[in-house]
Amino acid sequence: MFKVGIDVGSINTKVAIRDTDTGETVAIHVRPTGYKPRATAHAAYEACLQEAEIERSRAGRLVATGYARHAVDFAHASITEIKAAALGIRHWHPECRAIIDIGGQDSKVVVLDESGRVSDFKMNDRCAAGTGNFLAVLAEKLQVPLERFGPLALRSRKPVAISSLCVVMAESEILSLVAADTPVEDIIAGLHEALARRIANMMAPLDVRPQVVFTGGVAQNKGMQLAMESALGQRIHIAKMPLFAAAVGAALS
Repeated sequence: MFKVGIDVGSINTKVAIRDTDTGETVAIHVRPTGYKPRATAHAAYEACLQEAEIERSRAGRLVATGYARHAVDFAHASITEIKAAALGIRHWHPECRAIIDIGGQDSKVVVLDESGRVSDFKMNDRCAAGTGNFLAVLAEKLQVPLERFGPLALRSRKPVAISSLCVVMAESEILSLVAADTPVEDIIAGLHEALARRIANMMAPLDVRPQVVFTGGVAQNKGMQLAMESALGQRIHIAKMPLFAAAVGAALS
């Protein structure tokens, strides 16, 4: 038998299928959520089953998570993305005591106790500041593909200081920097540092201990990892599969 986790996020919907006998994740699937999360969840689930060559009757228990988890009307249960991320990350990283999760529309810092249970958390979901959307919107303004942000940030020799994390204000700063012929890699590195400072401020009141694991779509950005390490003054580990931590965690619940 198998267990399935579906994470319906604001940007992408992720599915993970786990073999309950071997404990292996046998299939994963991701696709843009779009404006119809219920239809997307159905389509992503069916696609993942087909890729794994598993009949729906053998799929077993299905647990949904993510901001639109209640749209998964065929799920047997649902859990919060905080609990799902904690289960998935701890499964891969048994020594993890804190999780940084930067997604498209929100960011979270989750503190775990020694047994892996959530003991505290802080979440930003009020605006784009401190989220992946902050980088995505400004990537469009710079006319630089978002996937190039990490490599370009690593080339920077003199990151510029971006004083505002408000997208509108940051955009104004960027336009001024572009007009002054500031190297694009220095602007991008400055954006990474500004986002890292925001996350560091979120973490400040929490009892964060190593090991810290970085997950979510933004965790695939090497430049962001280094900016976070500089802001926090400690090593940041990248999750085994950053996009799928919550989906795998839901399948484990």
